[in-house]
Amino acid sequence: MEHVSRYGVVKIGPAFGKGFRIDGMVEKPRREDAPSNLIISGRYILQPQIFDKIARQDPGAGGEIQLTDAMMRLMAEDRFFGLKFEGRTYDCGDKIGFLAANVAYALEREDIGPAFRDTLKEILKVKGGL
Repeated sequence: MEHVSRYGVVKIGPAFGKGFRIDGMVEKPRREDAPSNLIISGRYILQPQIFDKIARQDPGAGGEIQLTDAMMRLMAEDRFFGLKFEGRTYDCGDKIGFLAANVAYALEREDIGPAFRDTLKEILKVKGGL
């Protein structure tokens, strides 16, 4: 919850297993205004009508066109559902989070992970990090 103001947050409707209906969304809410602690982590399957909504969307939080705002407008016409994700997420809107996601991805790959790990160790030795 301490970082909830960095993300889109969903309001949870009826649940079924790990899934649930989404009854609302708020883009970058203050902690006290967040409808839940479930963030929108950037994986969507959206109806094609979303493109018309985006094209007509006014700037929102941060003075930017927010996909969440367009999704809320589409929600007035169709239902939305979510799935609770269990695992690690990275804030790719943040420079450090973006770099961390790429490093984690590279380290997990069987084809390049071992060599990349060795390269990182060498870089850290040279830079005094190990």
